[in-house]
Amino acid sequence: MTTTSSETLFRQAAQAEDGISISAGARVAHVRLAIESGRAIVVDLTGVPEAARTALIAEIKDLVQKAVVPSPARQPASETTNGPR
Repeated sequence: MTTTSSETLFRQAAQAEDGISISAGARVAHVRLAIESGRAIVVDLTGVPEAARTALIAEIKDLVQKAVVPSPARQPASETTNGPR
């Protein structure tokens, strides 16, 4: 009897069931790599009241946006030639 990897078994089952897309495993792997490399984080919001979570997430996104340093390639042409508005 040959040993079949769990990934192979998952793919076979997914194909047979016409269920989860085969690329779902790839997405999970990409998320793990992003977390391990520091490009993404996981924040546990269970201590935050549910009604306040949306506002907190918006604040976190705003902080990240403020921290982003635009590269010359990312700036629109009008900003690079005319300066900021």
